[in-house]
Amino acid sequence: MLLLVTMVMLVLSTQEVDGYSTFVPTSQCSSMVPGHGTAGPSNPPYELLVDKQTYNTGEQITVTLQSTGLDTFKGFFIQARLVGQDQPVGTFTTINVNTTETVDCTPGTQNAIGHTKITGSTIEEKTAVSVFWTAPSVAVGDIQFIATVVKEYSTYWVNAVASPIITHPTATQGPTNVPMATEATTPSSSTITTEGCGVTKGCYGVPDGCSPPNCDYLSTWVTDATGENVIIEITGKTDGYVAIGFSHDIVMADDDIYECMRHPDGNIEVFSSYSTGHTKPTREATNSGVSNVEVAFSNGLLSCRFHRAVRQTARAGAGADQYFDLGNSSYHIFLAVGPTQLQSDGSVQISRHISRAYSDQPVDVTSISLVATASAPLIVKLHAGLMMSAWMFTVSIGAVLARFYKPMWPNSTWCGVKIWFAVHRAVMIMTVLLCVAAFVLIFVFKEWTFVKGTNAEIHAIMGIIVTFLAVAQPFMSLVRGGPNEPKRRVFNWFHWAFGTGARIMAIIVMFLGLDFPAMDLPAEATYVLAAWVAWQALSEVILEQETLLKCCCETSKGGVSDQEEEIEMQTRKGASSVDLNPEPKTPNPPNSGFKNGFLAIYLLVLTGFIAAMLTFIILH
Repeated sequence: MLLLVTMVMLVLSTQEVDGYSTFVPTSQCSSMVPGHGTAGPSNPPYELLVDKQTYNTGEQITVTLQSTGLDTFKGFFIQARLVGQDQPVGTFTTINVNTTETVDCTPGTQNAIGHTKITGSTIEEKTAVSVFWTAPSVAVGDIQFIATVVKEYSTYWVNAVASPIITHPTATQGPTNVPMATEATTPSSSTITTEGCGVTKGCYGVPDGCSPPNCDYLSTWVTDATGENVIIEITGKTDGYVAIGFSHDIVMADDDIYECMRHPDGNIEVFSSYSTGHTKPTREATNSGVSNVEVAFSNGLLSCRFHRAVRQTARAGAGADQYFDLGNSSYHIFLAVGPTQLQSDGSVQISRHISRAYSDQPVDVTSISLVATASAPLIVKLHAGLMMSAWMFTVSIGAVLARFYKPMWPNSTWCGVKIWFAVHRAVMIMTVLLCVAAFVLIFVFKEWTFVKGTNAEIHAIMGIIVTFLAVAQPFMSLVRGGPNEPKRRVFNWFHWAFGTGARIMAIIVMFLGLDFPAMDLPAEATYVLAAWVAWQALSEVILEQETLLKCCCETSKGGVSDQEEEIEMQTRKGASSVDLNPEPKTPNPPNSGFKNGFLAIYLLVLTGFIAAMLTFIILH
């Protein structure tokens, strides 16, 4: 009998240890704390998504709890609560009865929902679940969905996953700008966080959805209790500087900028700066509008918190136009990190950024919002991709074939002309088409207005010239004279000058384009473009040396004339079954094996360069 009682007690104790694996009990409605295991680390790998940002009485909203990565979860508990309160509102409806079950936190209300097991004692591992929530029949105010998520028996997050706030347009709203505490004098990576983002403060982090210390950079903002200042936080992975800027557009020019900068001796300062045109920011002597500065540097993260006056109160003279009234307008937010540079006078200045990002839309920093990083518009990506394809790929092939491969494949033709000329003509026509398409696309995107900023203006002007030179080439070829006509030499010089000038300017235009904020390309893109220039130059030098050696040999042996090699585009008559007097086949030129092999290597490497550049453009 004692043995039987002992066994029963063991079974009962095992069931108790299992906690609430099969359902969510109503006893946990207030705390939403599981009755097992321990709380997991910060930053749960899950998110709550909703299909509406506002609601009306009786309206249905789809709520989805999902993993932000590869993590799964077994249990969950979701409620809709009034902002700032802990009472659930509305009613839930299951979509999949095998994985979800409504909970009556108040009898007969179905005002919460949680997990259930499917068969036996096995709980399904999930990456996402969706449920329906129906709003109350009377207006109750702003609500937010809150979730406790159980990854496994011993790991869970209590009330740590929240949706954006859902507003009711006719309900009486309370204040949503909650001032953040500023008692700390040295904020660390643990005090500048994403906790409360979209709820108690606005946030913009890169990459999207990151949390320190996993953010390349992060900014947060919220108005203080007086409404006269915006409390701004910025943090980034750097030992140099992290900066935030406010701009009317997505071009870094004529902007209001704030630098969080670390000196070589470890001292950290915040500077109020401004830019006029595409130039290095100028520091404002009196640090207008900046107060309550708090700084820290820990574990490779540079952090600053400061107050910035909402409205213009101080800055005068130079840079006054770049001190923006944050209370009356919205601005694009720029974030950047980079190194510092010690000047000869002992001062420290910021150097060119190594990484930057800008907001997709203008932001009102006196309100609370979650901001997404902007990606380059598709039409801008197309413009860049078409121009890169034209001036890195098709032009390079056409120029190399015309300059070094005329004597090759003497007994073969494509479309009645020698192979080198057939390919040269095809790729150059393709170049013109690519340039014209890219030219039209960017002017449509800019609504036929001219860009501002020194580098942007140079890029635009030189781009127009390059496109004109490319379009002029085929028209010039239509009026070229025959091989023995005097104007043929004039055409040859103009053809070479236009082509060479266009190629050189196109390289400059491409390098300038890599720096545009609208593209936001990584530094590696510049290295790839520079490596392509070096490879193109090296290839032409190698082929030039081979050509000189061949010419020397042919001169001593009485080889073909320069005129015949340079201008011959149509092949001689070849042998056929009906031709009684076929011309003898022309032997392949010396070193043809080397040139064929080098051409294969050249095309392979060239393809790799253009593929890398197009990948950068597509992914950023």
